[in-house]
Amino acid sequence: MVSWGFIILSTTFSVLGQLMLKYAMLRIARVPSARPVVLRIVTSPYVIGGLAVYGLGVISWLLAMSSMPITVLYPFASLAYVGIIIGSYFLFRENITRARLIGIAIIIAGVALIGLSAAV
Repeated sequence: MVSWGFIILSTTFSVLGQLMLKYAMLRIARVPSARPVVLRIVTSPYVIGGLAVYGLGVISWLLAMSSMPITVLYPFASLAYVGIIIGSYFLFRENITRARLIGIAIIIAGVALIGLSAAV
């Protein structure tokens, strides 16, 4: 049961990390500066924080991998797509089209089927 917790943590940290990185890059792009963009990226606290949170997701993923079959585990990574779409809608006002909603439903249904097959 602990492995499922690591999957949830991994997906959550991965989504949060990516959203933080997107926020960082939007800020960097908006603020004019004489400093080279690469230097602004590597010194941005939002980039550093986003990478740290994403790193927690990687550690959680590795812990889950240590105790679950990869054929069950890997499809759960696709839930990050769902989290990114939802997070982007609320944080960045990105549109969720009908096609994306259908895609979200297909991803969730697929992951549910795989999860149920793991429980058998």
